[in-house]
Amino acid sequence: MYLEHLNLANNFKIKGGVPSSFGNLTRLRHLDMSNTQTDQWLPELFLRLSGSRKSLEVLELNDNSLFGSIVNMTRFSSLKKLYLQKNVLNGSFMESAGQVSTLEYLDLSDNQMRGALPDLALFPSLRELHLGSNQFQGRIPQGIGQLSQLRILDVSSNRLEGLPESMGQLSNLESFDASYNVLKGTITESHLSNLSSLVDLDLSFNSLALKTSFNWLPPFQLQVISLPSCNLGPSFPKWLQNQHNYTVLDISLASISDTLPSWFSGFPPDLKILNLSNNQISGRVSDLIENTYGYRVIDLSSNNFSGPLPLVPTNVQIFYLHKNQFFGSISAICQSKTSPTSLDLAHNQFSGELPDCWMNMTSLAVLNLAYNNFSGEIPHSLGSLTNLKALYIRQNSFSGMLPSFSQCQQLQILDLGGNKLTGSVPAWIGTDLLNLRILSLRFNRLHGSIPSIICQLQFLQILDLSANGLSGKIPHCFNNFTLLYQDNNSGEPMEFIVQGFYGKFPRRYLYVGDLLVQWKNQESEYKNPLLYLKTIDLSSNELVGGVPEEIAEMRGLKSLNLSRNDLNGTVVEGIGQMKMLESLDMSRNQLSGVIPQGLANLTFLSVLDLSNNHLSGRIPSSTQLQSFDRSSYSDNVQLCGPPLQECPGYAPPSPLIDYGSNNNPQEHDDDEEEFPSLEFYISMVLGFFVAFWGIIGCLIVNSSWRNAYFTFLTDTTSWLNMISRVWFARLKKKLRRA
Repeated sequence: MYLEHLNLANNFKIKGGVPSSFGNLTRLRHLDMSNTQTDQWLPELFLRLSGSRKSLEVLELNDNSLFGSIVNMTRFSSLKKLYLQKNVLNGSFMESAGQVSTLEYLDLSDNQMRGALPDLALFPSLRELHLGSNQFQGRIPQGIGQLSQLRILDVSSNRLEGLPESMGQLSNLESFDASYNVLKGTITESHLSNLSSLVDLDLSFNSLALKTSFNWLPPFQLQVISLPSCNLGPSFPKWLQNQHNYTVLDISLASISDTLPSWFSGFPPDLKILNLSNNQISGRVSDLIENTYGYRVIDLSSNNFSGPLPLVPTNVQIFYLHKNQFFGSISAICQSKTSPTSLDLAHNQFSGELPDCWMNMTSLAVLNLAYNNFSGEIPHSLGSLTNLKALYIRQNSFSGMLPSFSQCQQLQILDLGGNKLTGSVPAWIGTDLLNLRILSLRFNRLHGSIPSIICQLQFLQILDLSANGLSGKIPHCFNNFTLLYQDNNSGEPMEFIVQGFYGKFPRRYLYVGDLLVQWKNQESEYKNPLLYLKTIDLSSNELVGGVPEEIAEMRGLKSLNLSRNDLNGTVVEGIGQMKMLESLDMSRNQLSGVIPQGLANLTFLSVLDLSNNHLSGRIPSSTQLQSFDRSSYSDNVQLCGPPLQECPGYAPPSPLIDYGSNNNPQEHDDDEEEFPSLEFYISMVLGFFVAFWGIIGCLIVNSSWRNAYFTFLTDTTSWLNMISRVWFARLKKKLRRA
């Protein structure tokens, strides 16, 4: 066969893998079978391509379901590029010693490969090696030091240990990526001293420490410095002062507890990403952030920075200063000529009123101002942000009426809890914010009734209106919350793509918010809560009337808190339909009647509080309900049964007569129970006496009946004896064979 190029990618569905007839393609140079749903044992696939082992140069098998190990890949003597990423390879990477490969590009990322790496000296021509997101173990082989042409090494997300001293021999290395591993050990000057061509250094998310002498001058000029979770501290690494070309500097989670040095602000003009987060760096950042740089991302969060709010750089799109000690007004934000996509100033000491200039930030998708000391009214210009998806301003001192956010129709999270807002729950929430997934107005001063129009929020997963002054009845339309009606176990992740990057930069930058909720009687902050939380909290209000029966139709609800209101009526009869319910609190109301039997069917229920009501009758019997503490049912005067005191006059149903300590039948107080009379027992004894002696008397008087009866008993005994002997004989034979 003279075929040299064969492209079957994407449009073909190849079941059963490479056919054996491919072995006849002796001149095949390029085979592309990527994304063809091929599910084949990889050694078998290699065997069926053995006819082209001297000609094949490019083999693309990525995005399939290939499984097994990589064995004797070097048999393909002309192979230069092999793509195997995004399969289900679950074996090891084995190569026989002595046979050298011409391979230049190898991608095994996003598989499940395990075991140690082979001797990489067998691949002297290798330029790019991608082994990320596997389960390789052990050390990086010493032979990697002989790969003089290697440009990219990606061993991310594995279980490798340490780096060999021979790494320093890779004088032509241009890119090194060891991110997302569990690498251990120390990287010293000897590892890096010969890497004069290195332009990309990524050791991120390992247990490595980069230790160099104070005056060490690296032989390279890096374009990307990505060292998050790499121990660089406690002082700033001075060798960074020698770098002049980098566009990315990420030294987050680097154990640096130092003051910003004076030389550190001399950044390259093309710097795009600056990430110093999650250290203990102190000092003022006014000189650090200037408009002379091409910033896209600035993340200084979780440090000890202080001072007033610095000017937001012109081109920045992600600006994070949260969890520091910044203070004062943020009115300087009105001087900014930029429109960031994501702005997070939470957990600082900012104060005063918010400026009313937000209409200039038309691209803003995420704004987080929570946990500060802001006061005054929420400015109306916030309602003009048509691209806004998440607004967090909880735990401040905002007051006054809530301005309209009707134009923010992309809004998914509206978190205004812990303020001093007044007025009623506005109707535009239900008519205009149809994409809303979280609505938290908890701990404010709202009044009036809950508008039934909010039932149009089909995507709502968390509704928290607790600790206000709301009155009236609970709407009967809560079963219109589509995601709460469905009984699937989880929701969607609460994350937002706030900026995309291309080329060497991350392709997407996610913002993952948090939420303050009361979950299982504990108030906590939850990261990405929409993955598992589906909750309604209307507690601590002045709601009246009965609990709507429609609430029981929310089969996906995991937490329901209606406590501390003036609700009356009964616990809804259909509550047993809420199979996913984990927490139920209806305490401190005016509920009456019995606890419905369906409550015993809620197998996930781990928190229950029905105390301080007027419930009566016996608590339904189940392992679930009896496992709760007495406090779950306390202060219901007419409620009884375990774990409370047993109900008066209650006796469990039993076919036996219950005898007391004096061996006399116990007397029961239940007037409705009917017991057999004395005449019944006398007639039962006389009947037995007449029947028994009537039969025995006939056998004594009539000899023929007597002989026939005893003959029947003898024959029956003999038959049973014979059957038992045969059965035991067969059993012995079976045991001997076994």
